[in-house]
Amino acid sequence: MGNDSQTGVMTRVEQKRQTRQKLIEATMAVIASEGFSGVTMAKVAETAGLSRGIGNFHFQSKEQLLLETLRALYEEFDDGWRNAVAAAGPLPTDQLKDLIKTTLNPPIADFKKVAVWLAYWGEAPSRKQYLEICAAHDREWDAAVENIFKQMVDHNFNSRGMSLAKIAQSLTAMMDGFWVEYLIAGDRYTPEDAVMACFAYLASFFPEFH
Repeated sequence: MGNDSQTGVMTRVEQKRQTRQKLIEATMAVIASEGFSGVTMAKVAETAGLSRGIGNFHFQSKEQLLLETLRALYEEFDDGWRNAVAAAGPLPTDQLKDLIKTTLNPPIADFKKVAVWLAYWGEAPSRKQYLEICAAHDREWDAAVENIFKQMVDHNFNSRGMSLAKIAQSLTAMMDGFWVEYLIAGDRYTPEDAVMACFAYLASFFPEFH
């Protein structure tokens, strides 16, 4: 009896998690197609195939839902590049190459997901919580790239007057820029073009990228 009860509780927990995930994914879909102005609890619930009451049960307000959606975006992003680095093996050059490829290709950088990212970035300057979340993550992201660089330098390293931190920040800024290009000029850049451009930039510092 105890085991059945415990199984039932776990099932409800899992169902709750799945329902929240459906609402978050629906929120992303609405933002991608209609922007922030199109996001309502009713619209999100309808897109998720759920009742509005279910949406209100899991998220007390639209703002809470939007915040959790932003956090989910970052979680997916972080899981993606960390898994790529872990799978690349022990060589930092391979780790950096796979990190770049993963960041600039679907599913992380598919058209709809990029549209959602840019919508949040556009809102961040006027919304303190969004800005804090984005800024904190960007610092961690830049530091992670810089940490890989630190494993690649030796006594022959030529920084060309730039710190490793600035080299890392410039690389992540390039990748952000390619995301923008995907959205507004998708016929001009393919993910392969973006990856090769990042590699060309890194070749200025690291011969492994020639």
